[in-house]
Amino acid sequence: MNLTAQPDTIPILLVDDRPGNLLSLEELLNHQGYELVKASSGNEALRLTLKQEFALVLLDVQMPQMDGFETAELMRANPKTRHIPIIFVTAGMKDPRFQFRGYDAGAVDYLAKPIEPLFLQSKVRIFAELYRQRHEIELHKNHLEELVGSRTTELHRAAAELKASNELLHDRNRELKTAEELLQGQVAEFIETHDQLLATEEMLRVQIEEYQGAQKLLNESNIRLQTLFDVSPLAIAVSSFTEGIIREINSTFSDLFGYSDDCVIGKSGVELGLWGGGDQREHFLKLMHGQQNISGFGTEIKTYQGEIRTVLLYSSTMDFKGEKCLLIVFLDVTEQKRMEDQIRQTQKMDVIGQLAGGIAHDFNNMLTAILGSAELMARHIKDDSAAMKLLGNIQKAAGRSADLTGQLLAFSRKAEKNAVQTCINATIHEVVSLLERTVDKKITLETRLVAKNACVVGDPTLLQNALLNLGVNARDAMPEGGVVTFTTANVELDSGYCGSSAFTITPGPYIEIAVSDTGSGMTKEIIQHVFEPFFTTKGIGKGTGLGLAAVYGTVTDHHGCINIYSEPGIGTSFKLYLPLSGEKKAEVTCREELIHGSGGVLLVDDEEILRDVGKALLEGLGYQVYLAEDGEQALETYAREKGSISLVILDMLMPRMGGKETLMRLMESYPDIRVLISSGFNQEGTVDELIKIGAKGFLQKPYLCQELCKAVAEALE
Repeated sequence: MNLTAQPDTIPILLVDDRPGNLLSLEELLNHQGYELVKASSGNEALRLTLKQEFALVLLDVQMPQMDGFETAELMRANPKTRHIPIIFVTAGMKDPRFQFRGYDAGAVDYLAKPIEPLFLQSKVRIFAELYRQRHEIELHKNHLEELVGSRTTELHRAAAELKASNELLHDRNRELKTAEELLQGQVAEFIETHDQLLATEEMLRVQIEEYQGAQKLLNESNIRLQTLFDVSPLAIAVSSFTEGIIREINSTFSDLFGYSDDCVIGKSGVELGLWGGGDQREHFLKLMHGQQNISGFGTEIKTYQGEIRTVLLYSSTMDFKGEKCLLIVFLDVTEQKRMEDQIRQTQKMDVIGQLAGGIAHDFNNMLTAILGSAELMARHIKDDSAAMKLLGNIQKAAGRSADLTGQLLAFSRKAEKNAVQTCINATIHEVVSLLERTVDKKITLETRLVAKNACVVGDPTLLQNALLNLGVNARDAMPEGGVVTFTTANVELDSGYCGSSAFTITPGPYIEIAVSDTGSGMTKEIIQHVFEPFFTTKGIGKGTGLGLAAVYGTVTDHHGCINIYSEPGIGTSFKLYLPLSGEKKAEVTCREELIHGSGGVLLVDDEEILRDVGKALLEGLGYQVYLAEDGEQALETYAREKGSISLVILDMLMPRMGGKETLMRLMESYPDIRVLISSGFNQEGTVDELIKIGAKGFLQKPYLCQELCKAVAEALE
């Protein structure tokens, strides 16, 4: 780059295939003193950068024919354009993996759409200032070279004239011996030569002063560059190539990695133990030998405190005080990597949760048939004690299966919950009381319940089961004995913590519940899977793998979050955070007696066994029962028998026409119809939506005759 004049405007290249986006960028950067040049494709951008010098390229990633990544790589491959800074502008590349690809392609930064104007203008202003400073330095350099060349030419000319004068003086001295009358002329010529020497001396003095002024400007420019080095938000280090002796670091390097200047200057990265990976340094140096610069080299750096940070390295060779060195910029992506891992875990849990909800729905359908059939059978064999005992076993097994599906639904967040005010401290006392009867005497149970406000709105049964599951897990982790500790405390979660969490939580007051043990602990690999359904480290027959999955579902269903802290050989601590609330909601109690009635009931379910069991239960309660196996048949049956039907019991998941569409069709044709919704799971928000459409209530599967009669009676009131 050979500049001859300071630019009046700073050239900025805007690249986007959409004219509207180009117009928006141009409007945001107008009146800033920039020369805005627009390109609608990668090819056009490459042609413009070859013809014209640019201070910065704002480059859209998603473009037809040639996307932003390819355009950036071609610019980096051309010596004429590789120095131009590139900022990617994109609306859909939030995934860190695509950002890393952009950095590998040569980008220096990302701007996400919609663009914050001040953020955009601030970043563009930084690169415009860098461009202006490069121009100033080049101008001073060129001007100095011109001055030195001009003055050197004049000196040569003066020296030649001096040489001629000296030769003439020698001639005059020789002629003095023969012609004294020429003495005056020779003296005059000598005086003239002397004057020329004085003029030359004055000229040299002026040149020296100009050189000193240029040197002062160069020093001021170096000071500005040093200031940029010191205040950079990225950690920067200069090290010798290839020994890796650190020559200089900026303050951000000290803040990020915990090393002061005295600790690192003059020492190598290997000596300090900076490189977290075994052969990462050798691979890095091999790439530097081949390329002389690197963008986005991923590795791990160990801090002074021993913490491992994940970073991307951007490096280039440079001359530093006469020594070939590496300028290395460190981009810390530790939090981004952690968030990426948490997001992947959350997505996986959501998929498994959907699967668990579907399985629980089918289980509940079958359990409804089993429990209903058992109730009906009890009427026929009540005098046979042996048969009644076997029937009791069936009912107990079905009840335990219902508890299992309840855990699945709690994990998938599709279970109906009873939202009442619950005191966590009291719940922990109940859990400890239960555990005291089951844990070995070698295990000590301790509590430190210091939370003054311990009330949350939630399902007390689900919360108690979650804490009981954590207590049982802690017990199982200490076969040789130890201490299980339950603690509570009041905390305030700010927006920063909530924004960085993989859970959907809002800032505000929370209760922190910690369940800790002094057991065997867990490795990082096990921690990554503990909340997955059916994952267990216990032996065959000693665990279902649903306990922690149910805990996860309960916590998320109560708008909270959960963290695990564990170290093999030391112990494990589960920390739950639940939002506090002072609102009270009344608990609903159920009557124990059966409620009989009369009239017609249309039972709609795609499972034949559920239709048969439901019909028998309803007829036993005094109702006349009509059956339909899907939504279309339900519409036909009701249209034919509407004079005799007082209530429709409608299943949600059916072929041909689902429960919601059937309900809407019935309400549209018969506004006064009474419909009771029944399903294997209550998805959050679905029941409220169906009630708004016109449903009179919801009956959760599996249900017993008492629950059925109560729901039918309430729907008919």
